[in-house]
Amino acid sequence: METATYPNLEALREQAQVLNAEFASLDADGRLRRAYELFGHCLIATTSFGRDAALLLHHLYRLKIPARVFFMDTGFHFPETLAYRDTISKAFDLDVHTVSSSDPGRRQYAVTENGELRITNVDACCAINKVEVQRRFLALPDVTAFVTGLRRDQSDTRKELPFVQVQRGKIKVMPFVDWPQEDVDLYLRLWETPEHPLAEQGYTSIGCSPVTCTRKPVPGEDARSGRWVGDAKTECGIHLDQDFGP
Repeated sequence: METATYPNLEALREQAQVLNAEFASLDADGRLRRAYELFGHCLIATTSFGRDAALLLHHLYRLKIPARVFFMDTGFHFPETLAYRDTISKAFDLDVHTVSSSDPGRRQYAVTENGELRITNVDACCAINKVEVQRRFLALPDVTAFVTGLRRDQSDTRKELPFVQVQRGKIKVMPFVDWPQEDVDLYLRLWETPEHPLAEQGYTSIGCSPVTCTRKPVPGEDARSGRWVGDAKTECGIHLDQDFGP
């Protein structure tokens, strides 16, 4: 019987601490270049192809960082999001890996007879279609670090994010955490990146289709206030999934 092996989390956290201090004096370009210098082709990117996805993806394209891009297809994305994925992938010559649950049938049916799982148990739906899927590709032997487009101004749950942290035994790089929305919008305008079709309709945070997950933001509240309206849920779970080991 094989013995499971786990990463040295203490060493990874020390590395993250050192990188956080270093990244504080770098701009986003410098942070991404440094991440690629350290991790090379073992650095991947993750994206939901949401409203501001082009910020990270255009940086990778412009800086010529050939990171594989992982996109989790839950089976419930807006058609506009899937079309945007294809548009951005072609425009920026991205190596996109669309991944989904290893048991697609579980997407469509509730645990009980009450209806669809995404309605009867939103947390379970996210766990099956996002958290478990992310765990699978982060566990690939040629993945040691991943980069995301998370920012502190997106919601109260993200306002303390560092530039680098450890998640699932990998180094997680967040080069844009200190960017305000105004700077994001300016960058996307200056570089004339393709816009998500739902952005012009007023959507500011775009996840799965509007049955339970995505609506337009609540006036006067943060960009993610349209997510899981009427529910205490504020995150799908992929950025909170810290557990690792026996």
